[in-house]
Amino acid sequence: MVVDARNFDISHANYYVVGSNGTHEKLAKADSQIEGVIPCRYAPAMAKTNTLENMTKLEMESNGTRVEVRISIGNTLFTAKFQIPFKMARYTAPKPVIICISPQFVAEQWQIFIMHVHVANRFGGHLHIYLSSIIDSYFELMKEYEKQGYVTIDFWRRMKFAHSETPIKKQQNTLHSSIWMMYTSYLEEFDSEWTIQPNASSIVFKRREHEFVKAEYLSEFSMHDIISSLKSSRTIKAGKVIVKPHLYNSTWIHDSQHEDPKMRHRVGITTLIHVQRPLQKHSENNMTRLWQVKFGPLMVKFRPEDIRAIEEDIWRIRNISKVTKIAKRLPNTDFYLPIVFKCYYDVLYGPSNVEHTGIHSCPNAESCFMPQREDYKCIHSDAQYFSGPHMVPFTYHFSNNSFWSKDIGCYQ
Repeated sequence: MVVDARNFDISHANYYVVGSNGTHEKLAKADSQIEGVIPCRYAPAMAKTNTLENMTKLEMESNGTRVEVRISIGNTLFTAKFQIPFKMARYTAPKPVIICISPQFVAEQWQIFIMHVHVANRFGGHLHIYLSSIIDSYFELMKEYEKQGYVTIDFWRRMKFAHSETPIKKQQNTLHSSIWMMYTSYLEEFDSEWTIQPNASSIVFKRREHEFVKAEYLSEFSMHDIISSLKSSRTIKAGKVIVKPHLYNSTWIHDSQHEDPKMRHRVGITTLIHVQRPLQKHSENNMTRLWQVKFGPLMVKFRPEDIRAIEEDIWRIRNISKVTKIAKRLPNTDFYLPIVFKCYYDVLYGPSNVEHTGIHSCPNAESCFMPQREDYKCIHSDAQYFSGPHMVPFTYHFSNNSFWSKDIGCYQ
């Protein structure tokens, strides 16, 4: 959840919840912890507690007041008890390793997605992607991959109050980056590291940046061509984190302040192949003037049998009749990527950065102007939004019944 950190001291906040299972209910106190260090009004937080078994309903409670909503139907007002929706934790997974992709908005880089999803499938990974907004043809393509069991698509809702259109700011990412690890399987590699430190709550791999030239059309997409165009940076950067959820007591994955540093295992030799900079064939790629990274010859070797298997897998999906039809409508040039990259660069590194202004602002894309085009239609996550009654110390706002909308446009 996100909590108002400007008007309240949330560092040691407690929440009370009522869990019900149809025959019994139990009041319990949930202790919270702040997740991450972000200078934003709304800070991510996690609260945890135990209620009763076989819970079917969860309500927030404060001084005898539980969350209620006022529902208007025509000219009639109804006051109804409404429990905050919750999801049960997943106990099974389609693959041994789940790769969570940060929320995407105005997503258009389908080439990186295809590269990543097939590499992940080859090495025992399953992509879980959160979407805020995405080009409609790209969304249709992603849905076909979901039908095939390669990926799970989830809503990343734009938080707002039921009585207001004011959004809650959040961090997102429009550039889907691909992580490669060329082993027999991801699980085998991760297990080998956990063998070194069995009690580790997480393991961290450093990453090496790469760029590649992307295909303009799905019909010409080839792993062989991608690999032949791949270039490596000699710079090793801070890496990505792999966790075992039952050992990792946090929802903040990058350097969580709730993790004992001694329990974080840092991998010394192996690095991730981080593919984040896609280049267009017929473009000046002006983005590279800001994103100045020196790339040289590829510093990695790939097993021919892996490339062959990935190529055959791509061919199989590409020849599905519905995918063939979708492919004709996929964007073949960049539009939103350079716009968002320039805005992000200004916010995080440029004139708007705290080092230049001295102002600790909330780093996100809310200030980015997103031009709309008639030939670019987006699918956007949406939901029904509810606000509970005034409660102390917090009033609860939440959403339910998420759906994909064609009417919002290409926005954050």
